[in-house]
Amino acid sequence: MSIQQLLPIGLAFIMFAVGLSLRIQDFKDVVLYPRAFFTGLLNQIILLPVIGFILIYFYNGSPEFALGIMILAACPGGITSNLLSVLAGGNTALSVSMTAVTSLASIVTVPAVLAMSYMVIYDNSAHIEMPVGRVMAGIFLITGVPIVLGMLVKAKIPNLTTLFQPYVRVIATVIFALIVAGAFIANKDNITQHFLDVGLYLVGLNIITMALGYASARILKRPRADSITISLESGLQNVALAIFIAVNVLGKPELMIPAIIYALIMNISAAFVIMLVRKTVPENAITHS
Repeated sequence: MSIQQLLPIGLAFIMFAVGLSLRIQDFKDVVLYPRAFFTGLLNQIILLPVIGFILIYFYNGSPEFALGIMILAACPGGITSNLLSVLAGGNTALSVSMTAVTSLASIVTVPAVLAMSYMVIYDNSAHIEMPVGRVMAGIFLITGVPIVLGMLVKAKIPNLTTLFQPYVRVIATVIFALIVAGAFIANKDNITQHFLDVGLYLVGLNIITMALGYASARILKRPRADSITISLESGLQNVALAIFIAVNVLGKPELMIPAIIYALIMNISAAFVIMLVRKTVPENAITHS
């Protein structure tokens, strides 16, 4: 099977794993303690695309790579952000809730951001249209449906789900790594050729979003655990979803080059954050407000 055939299955399983870790109570907690959640949500849904638009304004390279940057900027956080949030001492419940809600919201937000990106990147005279309906349908089937199914399975057979959930998460993480590795191997010549062209802008996207995510949370007096989570959720995008949109929905493999490069960049920056956090003295726990 080709990566184009494996991508939908692998991504659906990853999102199913996210659903397995969710309870209705997680969404109730969002309502009860909204400040941290909505800080992260604004960073991811509003601030991240805005930063992406600013970066591509100064980018003079391939329009396809500019659109690839915006696909990344439009995508929600992925399952790796949940794992790395745990390793960095973040707020795990907040991380999972943000991933789930932004993943469900992406059914609407991603097509909207990409439609605007098309208008900015491509001259209207080129008569190129973004297939918004197809993007929305693809994200709904690969993201929304598996998350809801995962939540249903957890609600119906909670004991069995609790037993197998750690293994499912490991499998999902491995699948994510295989998707990125497979895409990298298939496109290694293009990546090597264009790394310097687009890499600096991707580093900028990652560092700026993570820094602003952390800063905005601290300005709003959020606990350090919440601030770490918001930072990671802002800078660690669902690269598998970005690759799926590029290859399976839009049918343009060249659009996934920025996503593959970004996968390397975001994991390096996350490792640096984890190292930095572990060298500092833990902050006393602060209750939600």
